[in-house]
Amino acid sequence: MVLFTPPGHEDRIGSFCNVTFMTDDIDRTYQELKDRGVVFAAPPAKQPWGQFAKFRDTDGNQFVLSTK
Repeated sequence: MVLFTPPGHEDRIGSFCNVTFMTDDIDRTYQELKDRGVVFAAPPAKQPWGQFAKFRDTDGNQFVLSTK
């Protein structure tokens, strides 16, 4: 995956990105990524439709980690 910023959209850097990464075991993946220094807004949250956790990359872009 490559992230790029189209000219004139520099204000999007460091904001929410509509990208979701799926995992079979969100608790394990969350812990592995957190141990590697990934910054999460909060631990995985249980919802009626599954679990998810929001995290940021080194530029501050926000993504979602979710269960399948």
